[in-house]
Amino acid sequence: MGTHCRRLFLVIVALGLSLPLMAQEKRSKKLAKSYRLTNAGELHLDNKYGNVNIYGWDKEELSLTVTITVTHKKKDNAQELLDRIRPVLRNSDNFVSLSYEIGESSSGFFSQLFEKANPFDFDRSNIQIDYEVFLPEKAELELANKFGDVFIEDWNGALQAQVQHGDIWISENLNKADISLEFGELRAKNISYGNLELKNGGVDMHDSKNLRINSSGSDIEIGQVTSLEFYSNKDEVTIDEAGSIYGSLKFTSLRLNRLGLDVDMGMKIADFRIDRITNAKTTITIDQESSEISINISDFPHKFSAILEEGLVRLPKSFQNVNSELLDKGKKRREIKATYGKQGQGKISITGKKGLVLLKEL
Repeated sequence: MGTHCRRLFLVIVALGLSLPLMAQEKRSKKLAKSYRLTNAGELHLDNKYGNVNIYGWDKEELSLTVTITVTHKKKDNAQELLDRIRPVLRNSDNFVSLSYEIGESSSGFFSQLFEKANPFDFDRSNIQIDYEVFLPEKAELELANKFGDVFIEDWNGALQAQVQHGDIWISENLNKADISLEFGELRAKNISYGNLELKNGGVDMHDSKNLRINSSGSDIEIGQVTSLEFYSNKDEVTIDEAGSIYGSLKFTSLRLNRLGLDVDMGMKIADFRIDRITNAKTTITIDQESSEISINISDFPHKFSAILEEGLVRLPKSFQNVNSELLDKGKKRREIKATYGKQGQGKISITGKKGLVLLKEL
C-alpha cells in the first residue's frame, strides 16, 4: 500500500509540474509585403529568434511574409508582447531593408524581461519571428540572424551573412559569400570565392575555388578547394583534395587526402597529415613547434630538408644522399638533407622546434 501511495503521489506531482507548461498561451500575427527589386538590387535583413527562408525566382520583385509568434502563461501578457513587436520595413530605389522593433511596455514587465533575461532561457522559448522571402535570384543579400536557422534555395547572388546559434543551408552554387558563423553549421554545395569566420561551428562544403577560413573550435569538412588560406585554432579538419594551402594551425588536426600543388604553413601543437601528393612540382614548406607531420611521399620524387631543434625525423630507407649535421649541440639543433626518387622536382622543407616528422611510403 505504501509503494502504491508513493507512486500516486509522484504522478500527481509530475502532473502539477507540467501544468504551467501545458497552459502556455500562444498568440501570432502575419504580415505580407511586396516591393520592386531587380537582380541589381539589394536586400538587408536583420532578425533574432526565428528562421529565415530565402528563395530565388525570376521576377523583378521581392515578396516577403513575416510570421510572429509569442507564448506566455498569461493570455494578456502574450497579447501585449505580440502587439509590441513591430516589423520595420524600408525601401528605396532597388533596395529593401527588413528588421523589427519592440515598443515600450506599459507595465514594464517585458522591458525588464528583455533587458535582464538570459537569452537562452527567454528569447527562444517566448518569441519566434520567421521570414519567408522571395527575391530575384542574383540580387545581393546581407542578413543577420540570431537563435534561428537560415535556408537559401534557388538563389545565387552575392551573400553576406552573420549567424549566431543557428545553421545555414545553401542549396545552390554561389559565386561569392562572406559568412560569419558562431555556434552553428554551414552546409553548402559550391562557394567559388568565400570568406568564412567560424567560432565553435561546423562546415560541410562540396568545393570552392578560392576560400579563406578563420576558425576556432570547429569541425570542418571540405570536398575540393583550389586555393585555401586557413587560420585555425582547435579545429578538426578533413579535406578531400586541395590545390594549395597556406596559413597557420594551432592545436588543430588536419587531414588532407590529396595535395595538388603547394603547402606553406605555420603550426603549433598541431597534427597535419597528407595521404597523397599528385603534382611532381609540389613544394611543401612548414615551420612548426611540437607538431606531428605525416606525409605519404610515394610517387613523389623530391628534395628533403629539415632544420629542427630537439625534433625527430623518420625517413624510409629508400631515401638517398642522406646527410645529418649537428648545428648547435646545446640546443640540439640539427639539419637533415636527403633526396627521394630520380630527377625530383618537388621539395619538402620543415623547420622549427621539437615535433615529429614522418615521411612514409604507403
